[in-house]
Amino acid sequence: MNKICYIIGAGDIYTKSRIKAEADDYIICADGGYAHRVLLGREPDLVVGDFDSYGTIPEHQNKIVAPREKDETDMLLAVNEGLKRGYKEFVIFGALGGNRFEHSVANVQLLAYICNEGGRGTLIHKGKLLTAFRNGEIKFTDEKKGYVSVFSLCDESRGVNINNLKYEVSDFTLKASMPIGISNEFIGKESSVSVKDGILLVVYDI
Repeated sequence: MNKICYIIGAGDIYTKSRIKAEADDYIICADGGYAHRVLLGREPDLVVGDFDSYGTIPEHQNKIVAPREKDETDMLLAVNEGLKRGYKEFVIFGALGGNRFEHSVANVQLLAYICNEGGRGTLIHKGKLLTAFRNGEIKFTDEKKGYVSVFSLCDESRGVNINNLKYEVSDFTLKASMPIGISNEFIGKESSVSVKDGILLVVYDI
């Protein structure tokens, strides 16, 4: 099983379930995400950010305090710290919503960044799971229900195949400038979404 880097951001949190991190997993709170540490079964391994949203620098033995004027978002800083430690699988809470819509956009783009670094990122938000992958496939069991949408996170994603969903395509080119992959549906069959050349964002109900 792959080791997971969990990141908690300052955005909206729609779960009261604790994160079930294993001993080899790594937990990072990004800035105001430290206020959500009640979700953790243990203290975070690292806290990073400029702490403008948290309001004060937390008393934590392992923290990285960044300047407020910087190029990277606090979430990007957190992802880079996970990458430095060899993690390739990222599960991120609190990355969407909140008062700063532009941060939500940046965090969706962050999924493409993780792909380009050879990893796989997942955002959890309000009953939805958002994940992105390059030149690969995601499979679903026949028990999945609800909606699933597919977008390109690069200019063109070529060789897109959608099998056993309500709407299917074969060897399709999906463009970032044409969002036509929205609101597909599970139909009680084992299904899959794949791409030969590109980065796909897949959003589905959990």
